[in-house]
Amino acid sequence: MYKTGGKSGMTLVEVLIAVVLIAATAAIIYEGFFYSYKTIMRSRARLDAQGIAFDKLWEVYNQSLDTIMEMALPSYTDPTSMPTPTNSVFSTNGIVQWAVMAETNEPILKVDYWEIVVQVWAPSNSPLFSIVNTNGTVTAAYDRPLAEYRVWRYRGDR
Repeated sequence: MYKTGGKSGMTLVEVLIAVVLIAATAAIIYEGFFYSYKTIMRSRARLDAQGIAFDKLWEVYNQSLDTIMEMALPSYTDPTSMPTPTNSVFSTNGIVQWAVMAETNEPILKVDYWEIVVQVWAPSNSPLFSIVNTNGTVTAAYDRPLAEYRVWRYRGDR
């Protein structure tokens, strides 16, 4: 298109097309940054959950054998729960569960080893680990713990 006269510059249509292209590019870049941030926060939460689970596992594992045997009694079959530490990614909204189970149903004095299980669960309302449905309700996306450790404590350990 040739321009007549001595005026140079862009027409209104050209300016609008440039603005639309810049806005589309900015939206794509923003979405990429948002996705990256969410992925980093999920990774950080999983790493934090693994650290919490390992610390609790080590704490339970290092109990005396008498305490371990008491924790494995049938009255303790339900997992014991506590909130996650305050300085974690979850604050105190997450859940740490642990249980000590004997290898068999024999009398406790005949048991050779116990299984110690520790799980860390994210808060059910966590935006990092939930899905927002089309009607606006929030559904937990993970039906499994973020971190889980299992170890056997043998009678002769330590």
